[in-house]
Amino acid sequence: MSWTQRGILAVILALGALIVMDRTRGSSKPGGPDRESPIRGSTFASAIPIYPGAKLADIMGGEYRDALDGPAVFTSQSWFFTITDPVAEVAEFYRKNLPEGARSKEADEGEVGFEWIPPGAVDGESVYLVVRSGQLQIGEKVKVKGGT
Repeated sequence: MSWTQRGILAVILALGALIVMDRTRGSSKPGGPDRESPIRGSTFASAIPIYPGAKLADIMGGEYRDALDGPAVFTSQSWFFTITDPVAEVAEFYRKNLPEGARSKEADEGEVGFEWIPPGAVDGESVYLVVRSGQLQIGEKVKVKGGT
């Protein structure tokens, strides 16, 4: 094989690899998981777009139990981002970009909240989002596998 043929073959293989990588990346559809999201390890929350310029600051989680010494029934995980834009501007971004079916949710004074029940979620599972001055919180509540 000549050097020209090897060069052409290398270019074709590289283009093929780029096409495969592009097709296996995260979903660009609202409500689909986004593999490039900083919300890693989530069940549903990675479908929420991250506000442009938001920086991941912290991750916290917990468990819901029916009884103090009982087994966990649900787990929760929240991702906290720092934001610099006004609450109203960030909230408007989410009004336009949340997955279909998302709705406003009651929040504390000065905050804006949203909730989304993802397709396939069981009773009690949800994704929530709270925009407050300087902070964006995206979280999810998910039923424990094998839980009652």
